[in-house]
Amino acid sequence: MILRLDRLGVELPPPSDPDPAGAQAVQELLGGKFGEMSTWLNYTFQSFNFRGRQGARPFYDLLCSIATEEFGHVELVSATINNMLTGATPIDGRAPESALADVKGVGNPHHFLAGGQGALPRTRRAAPGTATTSSAPVTLSRT
Repeated sequence: MILRLDRLGVELPPPSDPDPAGAQAVQELLGGKFGEMSTWLNYTFQSFNFRGRQGARPFYDLLCSIATEEFGHVELVSATINNMLTGATPIDGRAPESALADVKGVGNPHHFLAGGQGALPRTRRAAPGTATTSSAPVTLSRT
C-alpha cells in the first residue's frame, strides 16, 4: 500500500515561459529506459517478488521504501512537464485558425495531441514507457 499525500515533495517554481522543447527532454526522464517509470517499476516488482521477507526484513523494507520514493519521482517529473507546457497554446475558448500552429515542430506533439498538454507514460519519442524499457531486475539472495 502506498500512502499518498496531496502535495509534491518539493515546491516547483513556475517557468517564466512555456517550454515545449524542454518538456520533450524531461519526458525522457519520465518514460525513457532509465527514466523514473522504469526505475519505479523495477523496484516495485522486486519488492512484490521478494521471497523470505521476514528473514531479510531490513533489505525488504529498504526495497519497498525506494519503490515508494520512485513513485514520488514519477509524480514530480510529471508535474515538471505539466508546468513546462502550461501556456504553450492559447486558451481562450476558441479553436485557432490553424490548430496548434504555434507549437508545430516544437517539442513532443503528443503532449498536445494525446496528452492534453501534460505528461505521458511514454519516452520523448512517444514509445510506450513500460517495463519493457527497463533494465533487468536485480536479484537479491542470501548465501
